[in-house]
Amino acid sequence: MTSLIGRNIRRLRRRSGYSQAQLAKRACISQAWVCRLETGDENPTLASVTRIARALGVNVAELLAKPSARSA
Repeated sequence: MTSLIGRNIRRLRRRSGYSQAQLAKRACISQAWVCRLETGDENPTLASVTRIARALGVNVAELLAKPSARSA
């Protein structure tokens, strides 16, 4: 699950055109934390998932969902 969330964060961040630093600033978390989440090295907290989803303009379910073949 951790790597799935990380892949979704990276995909949605890139789709939004944000760097890790930009996303971190928008989500009020550190850039290092974004990096560790994207690589699956850390388990996200509910608070961080909520902040990241809000910063990306998506709902939490999108960060938790398996991407469809079209969005992968």
